[in-house]
Amino acid sequence: MKSLVSVDQTIKSAWLANTCDINVNVKIPREAEINKSVNLDCTWWLSSNNSSLYSVKWYKDEYEFYSYMPENDPDSRIKTHPVNGVNVDPKSSRMGSIRLLYLTLNSTGQYKCEVSTGAPFFATNYVKDNLTVIALPKQGPQITGLTQQYALGENVTANCTAWPSVPKAQLKWTINNKTVPYDYVVQHPTHQPIESQGTPNSIGLRFTIDNRYLKTASYLGALRIRCVALVGSRRFETEQPVMLAHANNQRFSAGDLRSRAPSAAYSLALLLLGTILTAT
Repeated sequence: MKSLVSVDQTIKSAWLANTCDINVNVKIPREAEINKSVNLDCTWWLSSNNSSLYSVKWYKDEYEFYSYMPENDPDSRIKTHPVNGVNVDPKSSRMGSIRLLYLTLNSTGQYKCEVSTGAPFFATNYVKDNLTVIALPKQGPQITGLTQQYALGENVTANCTAWPSVPKAQLKWTINNKTVPYDYVVQHPTHQPIESQGTPNSIGLRFTIDNRYLKTASYLGALRIRCVALVGSRRFETEQPVMLAHANNQRFSAGDLRSRAPSAAYSLALLLLGTILTAT
């Protein structure tokens, strides 16, 4: 048993020594838009002057799709292999730096650059990082259901609908640049994905105008109600100001206001109709 442990430790030490002979760095964008292009850069440094580069290989989710072997003939130094979601531009790729064209949602994954040396050390080292492809909404979120003016004690109800995207937009409400309390938010049922566009999303808003809002109302007594949509690292927002009036100027009852707020399904139908009209 002792001899087995000793052999195992020897193999492990040899492997660590070999990997330390090569320092590898990659530069991979964490996020990219669908149908766009990205550059993946791999650089390395060989610690021993006696080491020679044997190969540089790129993998997506452990499937090899690109290799550079400097000892080959010039016409065969760079080779590409078909992998779903990967479209290498050979004219813009050189050694460890490659360019991916026409990104799709299938381009999302873990990318690895592996560098190997030849005799006498035969060392190999690699670095991995993730790339996420996103599909942005065609426009910012849409707010529906608000009226132009509210009085003290009136109920405010509204909906915010985000256009289809990948990933689905994360939505939140703010009033005068402050995130609203959780109990103001009305959660809607999950929407189904729309083919080739992504998944829409929507949330509701319901609260009562009280003295806090009369005191903190911004310019000309307006409340700045904003819906924010986050898709990956991108931010989209729509703001709609509403005026605050004294109670004796109240025009609608709370019931009237609720009846004026369209449903999330109705708001989504309007968005989809607009998409169809635009396409035609």
